[in-house]
Amino acid sequence: MLTAKWAIGGVALGALLVATSAQAVDVNAIDARLRALEAEIAKLRKEAKEAKAQAAAAASKATNVANAAHVKGDNGPPPPPPVFVSLKSGLLVETEDKAYAFKIGGRLFVDGGGTAGSPGNAWQSNVGFGQARLEVEGRMKPWFYKLQFDFANPTTQLWNTNLPNANTVGGLAFWSRNYVTDRNFLWGGWRDAYVGLQDPRLSAPWLAEPVYFKIGSQYESFSLEALASSKYRDTIERPLAVDAIAPFRHIGIAAGMIGKDNWTAHFGIYSLSFQDLNARPVNTSSGNVGVYVPAYSGYGVRNANWYQPWGGGAYWEATGRVTWAPIFDEHRLVHIGVAGSYHQPNSATAYSDDRNSAPGNRLGSEANVLGSNFLGTPDLSCGRFLQPTVFQTAGTVWNQYNAAGNCINNIEKLDLEAALSYNNFFVQGEWLLANYNRNTFAAAEFAQAQLTQLGAASPAQGIYLSPGNSRYIASGGYVQGEWWITGEEKSRSYDLKDKNGVTFGQLKIKNPFSMGGWGAWGLVGRWSVLNLNNGPFSGGNINNALFVANNGFGLFGPLPGTPAQIANATLLQNAIANSGIYGGYQQNITAGVNWYPDNGVAFQFNATHVLSLKSPLNWNPQSSYEGGSHPTFLEMRAKVYF
Repeated sequence: MLTAKWAIGGVALGALLVATSAQAVDVNAIDARLRALEAEIAKLRKEAKEAKAQAAAAASKATNVANAAHVKGDNGPPPPPPVFVSLKSGLLVETEDKAYAFKIGGRLFVDGGGTAGSPGNAWQSNVGFGQARLEVEGRMKPWFYKLQFDFANPTTQLWNTNLPNANTVGGLAFWSRNYVTDRNFLWGGWRDAYVGLQDPRLSAPWLAEPVYFKIGSQYESFSLEALASSKYRDTIERPLAVDAIAPFRHIGIAAGMIGKDNWTAHFGIYSLSFQDLNARPVNTSSGNVGVYVPAYSGYGVRNANWYQPWGGGAYWEATGRVTWAPIFDEHRLVHIGVAGSYHQPNSATAYSDDRNSAPGNRLGSEANVLGSNFLGTPDLSCGRFLQPTVFQTAGTVWNQYNAAGNCINNIEKLDLEAALSYNNFFVQGEWLLANYNRNTFAAAEFAQAQLTQLGAASPAQGIYLSPGNSRYIASGGYVQGEWWITGEEKSRSYDLKDKNGVTFGQLKIKNPFSMGGWGAWGLVGRWSVLNLNNGPFSGGNINNALFVANNGFGLFGPLPGTPAQIANATLLQNAIANSGIYGGYQQNITAGVNWYPDNGVAFQFNATHVLSLKSPLNWNPQSSYEGGSHPTFLEMRAKVYF
């Protein structure tokens, strides 16, 4: 028994000794391993310290070199911080702290198209450059700036304009209302050219960013579609009403705010524009070639005056826009907005401010490459009127006509806009209105000047144009929808920070073509309408009435019949022409396909069908009356932008 106990104890003691020995071995191994790790860490620390010292030495050397470049005793700013350079979208150079930035960008649009059906006064087919622009923009906190120049189509001859306010067409009868053949207006040239300020001291708790200011040539914040950049717009051309009524770019000063609850406000005061027909504020050829103009005969006023005065005050306008997005995230958007503008024409006429004084004359029927201009009012500012003078020689009166009729007292414009985005479906719409308060006395005075120059003793003996109504209203709108087949969402490109006012930027492409995908594919449709008629006659009715009144009078000869019959026909013709303002009516529907393979590249196709067309009464023998015509315009655009 005792022997067994001693045996068991011996075995236990032996096991304990073995375990203790094994534990000692393990501890020794772990300790050795830790010592090796500590040595490795020490080595790495030494290398890191040496690398840091080398970097510091390099930085010090660079600083010394930069400081050595300074003139001794110069206390100027230290060298700039490191910069970031990117070629992803143009050439961008930006400092690490984003305080300074400089970017060179541009765009090139190649357009082409054709007309199915009668082209009217348009081309059956045509190709050209829609835009060819270079731009420079940058930031020097708190300042920012932008310069943009368009090299495409630098001038456009107004061979088919509805503006009858320049030299008389040779060979036509005295009643010719003329058209511009001796002047071009600038389509190309400067676009954006402004400097701005956005200082952190101009902030507030209810603002997402500080208030910003801009001065120079810039967009007036009016209309969602007018502000949409052509780089990102999902139809090739803007709707009729937007092109006819929205003010677009002008030289002025503006202020903008961006609120924390997705609201924006933008206000400004503006005057002349690089895109005006003429920088002179009056309706005279001397606006371009000096004060000595032989045999100027505009708007049917015939005289032999060799001097026409120019001068007077340029127009100005005040414009504001407020928007709000009560729902806004990556997948949903509800946007609403309202804009208003007040225009004071002063001495401007359609020759210097045709976009306001003769709305509709620049329209291209939403297919600009084809030149399909069907609409346009006469010069609502009337042009020139009789003024007293004492300068006479050999029975000729000099300087008898003031160069501005001042038939527009002021213009008020209104725009209502809304947009909705839900996943890959998007719809937007706008309604626009321009209310013209006109001076009917000045219009009558202008008409009397025409009659006097024609040698008529009464209205029955001469044809005159004094467009009626003390109030004229131009209005229109559109509804546009998009469906992105490849799943892109428009709400993700909603840009609250655009300095022109809230708009949409670059579409966020899910699967770029350059990454092995097929880019963004979308379908777009739009209905649009513009009404420039105010009066009892329009379309075929006015043409029929004029035919009865003329009884054959036109390019082929004078009014037939006895003097009494001629007088009655002339009175009827004048009554029709002056019973209202007839700029025409047009309604279009557009369907299109868009492909954005990658950011900076896009291909677009639009088919625009004229649903309804009522021709204007503009007294321009070079204009064609296309009332009742229903052409279809096919247009394609390839665009590269950076």
